[in-house]
Amino acid sequence: MITADTLLLFFLIVTTLPAFVISYNYIFLTIASLRYDGKIERIKKRLDEPLDPPNVTIIISSFNERYVIERAIDAAASIDYPKNKLQIIVADDSTDVTYKIAKDKVKEILAKGYDIQIVHRERREGFKPGALNNALKFTKGDYLLLIDSDSIPPKDILMKSLPFMREGYSFLSFKPDHINRNYNWVTRAYALAIDLNDTVEGIGRVCLNIPFCYNGGCSLLRKDYVDQVGGWTPNTLIDDRDLSCKLFSSGKNGFFIKDLKVPGEDPPLFEAWKRQTARTAEGAGQCMRLHLLKIWRSKISFVQKVELSLLITWPLASIGWLVATSIAALGLIFGFQVAPSLFQNPIYITLITIPAIIIFMAQLYALRLYGQRILGNIHTLILSPYCQTSMAIANSISFIKGLFGFGYEFFRTPKYGLKGKEGDWKGRYRIGMCKLSYLELVTALTSGVLSIVAFLNWSYFLGLNLLAFFAITLWSLHKR
Repeated sequence: MITADTLLLFFLIVTTLPAFVISYNYIFLTIASLRYDGKIERIKKRLDEPLDPPNVTIIISSFNERYVIERAIDAAASIDYPKNKLQIIVADDSTDVTYKIAKDKVKEILAKGYDIQIVHRERREGFKPGALNNALKFTKGDYLLLIDSDSIPPKDILMKSLPFMREGYSFLSFKPDHINRNYNWVTRAYALAIDLNDTVEGIGRVCLNIPFCYNGGCSLLRKDYVDQVGGWTPNTLIDDRDLSCKLFSSGKNGFFIKDLKVPGEDPPLFEAWKRQTARTAEGAGQCMRLHLLKIWRSKISFVQKVELSLLITWPLASIGWLVATSIAALGLIFGFQVAPSLFQNPIYITLITIPAIIIFMAQLYALRLYGQRILGNIHTLILSPYCQTSMAIANSISFIKGLFGFGYEFFRTPKYGLKGKEGDWKGRYRIGMCKLSYLELVTALTSGVLSIVAFLNWSYFLGLNLLAFFAITLWSLHKR
């Protein structure tokens, strides 16, 4: 006879399976990334011919970015490229003074002989994808350099990257860098997460010739390929992942250039980081609803289908962690033996520990790639895993909303014009409480109580996770 504990064990294994698949897949990507230097050198040897500069359009996306929009326009105009081959479009949906600031800056750059214009929309239909599709109507270039308003592309970005397009890529993505990495511990932890998820994973996927997501903050795309797949899907919250799904499922490919760094501003508030990740999770749910069946009906290889699917199903790992820890904690109270004992089982803990160790080593590798001192980031290395787990509720609920189309809410990550350790965010933007925040508050308080129960029952691994969720969630809500 099947007991309740047996059913519970089966349920826990099923719900935590995505977390294991994603974690162990990341191990292969990390190992593969070590082959990147050899691969890019082989490509460079084929690109010795001089470049005949094609027409390029730079599109700067802007929505209420008063503190950084001028800097972005100046950076675009400073790119070393023939003026007669370059067009700059500011795709602005702002509802504050950003539009006026951008308009004045555009006039200034226009007077210097640049082909530059601002395309402003009174209503933000379709969010950023809608703004990009609208900007496409005015583009003249064969290639599109997309940059966010906080991005500062290097002056040689076009001259160094355009030769790679001879390889037939649909897009080129660049190494994200950090203007204010050392501003506080949040920016350091955020930067490390980006280094892992964009750079290390990106170059690993390139080495294995499997799909990856282009960087929405700064990437170079072929316009005709964008047109072929119908541009961006309106109202999707992650325009980059949406278009990446379309391009790869249609048989196109992309490439990641590690040697070109594009600095951007990292959020100094953990709540902003968490809301941004939740928006990405909701967008992943939308992409899963829109593209998963199309991916599996496409003509790309089985491995590419699996890897492209993993790019839009990653929030399932958050759901698995949330379900497993919740049931395990409640099992301590109601007497279920399987749930709490699972977190004490040496085999289960070993299966969790192996990817945790590899990811920790990947963090060291990422710090090395960015020239960061390990000793100066010890607390970041320790806190990073708990930062990720504290986002589980926000990510899970947001993913489910996106998957079933329960409505969407665009959260704009505030940009404050920070640089290094300079600048201030206080009093500029305030992140208000929402329904999800109150749910997190209640869950955090419950987790705090359950962590005590776990420690009293010798379940230290479970208790530590619950305690970390309690502490970081309360802290983030307080520091809004």
